[in-house]
Amino acid sequence: MASSPSRWLTPYINTVALGGLAILVLAILQFPEDRIGLLIFGGLAVVCQLMDVELFPSSRSRVSVSVIIAIASMVLFGPLAGAFTHMLAGAASAASTTYRSRRTDKGRATLLQRSFFNAGMLAISSGLGGCVYVLLGGTHTQIGQISNILPLVAASTTDVIVNLLLLTGVISLQSGKRTWAIWREDFLWAVPITVGGGTIGGGMLALSYELFTYLGVAVFFLPILAISYSFRLYVKNTKVYMEKLEEVNEQLEEANMRLEKANLGLLETLGAVIDAYDVYTFGHSRQVALYTTTIAEELGLPDEEIARLYKAALVHDIGKVGVLDSIVGKPERLSDEEYNLIKRHPLIAVGILEQNEELRDLIPYVRYHHERWDGGGYPYGLSGEAIPLGARIMSLADSLDAMVSDRPYRPTVSFEQVYEEIQRCSGTQFDPQVVAAFNRVVLKKGRDFFKNSAALVERTMLTSHPVKFTMIKRPVKDQVFRP
Repeated sequence: MASSPSRWLTPYINTVALGGLAILVLAILQFPEDRIGLLIFGGLAVVCQLMDVELFPSSRSRVSVSVIIAIASMVLFGPLAGAFTHMLAGAASAASTTYRSRRTDKGRATLLQRSFFNAGMLAISSGLGGCVYVLLGGTHTQIGQISNILPLVAASTTDVIVNLLLLTGVISLQSGKRTWAIWREDFLWAVPITVGGGTIGGGMLALSYELFTYLGVAVFFLPILAISYSFRLYVKNTKVYMEKLEEVNEQLEEANMRLEKANLGLLETLGAVIDAYDVYTFGHSRQVALYTTTIAEELGLPDEEIARLYKAALVHDIGKVGVLDSIVGKPERLSDEEYNLIKRHPLIAVGILEQNEELRDLIPYVRYHHERWDGGGYPYGLSGEAIPLGARIMSLADSLDAMVSDRPYRPTVSFEQVYEEIQRCSGTQFDPQVVAAFNRVVLKKGRDFFKNSAALVERTMLTSHPVKFTMIKRPVKDQVFRP
């Protein structure tokens, strides 16, 4: 959904329009003696702007050779003459854009608003370019002198950069998109082409006019107009294919998003299947995923890593499918031998995840989620920052849900006891920075955020299937732990 225009949009447009109007007034007051020549150049600028070409349907930028006219005008007729010709091109651009978008873009500005802004923008950029040309010692006679090259390059660069910056600003205020993103995507590629074309074309056109007047303009510019027209026809004929290509790309992106959602649904289902091995761990994987991503967000991890962590948490216990059911679902505490067997489940999980290329990026989190900060964990006994941060977060989340949820081998504990235990284990079992993030989550979310996943699922099952679930011989507890 598009963002609402900024409240600064109208003042920005008005300021640019008024600035351009002031420069236009100065340009008229300094109108050159060769008025016919300047008017001819103004007419050429309008024609060039009406023949501009949109290279990419999704881009806001269009290619036009009107900048050549503006550069030549400031070199031939004075620093503000380019503002006059470019202003006429801006008004023509507004008219053509309004005509092209009359059916597809009802929310755009009116022709009058566009005309004033475009004219002001181009008058400012060309006026500043003309001033730079004069300040750097550029002359309006004997244009072919080598000493005019540097002023010409600087004037062309100033004109192009200022023009595109002003345009980027209005698009940013209109769309809410970041200025740098607009500049990089739509205009950065055009700067060297436009500056080079303006410098060489503008200089050559000015020199041709100085040497051969109107004939020089015709000989120099008619081929350019012919090439521009041919290029316009070519782009028009290929535009259908370009639009089809962009449409296919959009469809592929939508298909990838649907596939991502489908894969996530499969992982959630797989996590539920894993939890179903033990009636006391129903809902455990989903709850661990919730705690893991919440703590990761508090630590400021990138969105892509948080998404991977969510998936990894859903399948962090997948390796338990390779351990005997009698051990996984044992209602009493495990013996040392049984515990050693169940400690193999992270490595079993790695073997399972390696079979699917799409799941391999989850392996570091699943492999190490039972490692401890002090090195006393398994399967490798890693310590400190040698353990991936995501795995350290998942370790705390896994232990947290195990402590706040019912287990057959110990009585239910209060959340306050769980909280104190996590603080006690900070720096030994858990990474201190992860514990600090957990503490901030507690302050922000409150204790009710931490659910007794086993009791919650039990209540749901008893409601839906009371006969089948009578195997659990204990009272249903509240789904939220309270001190």
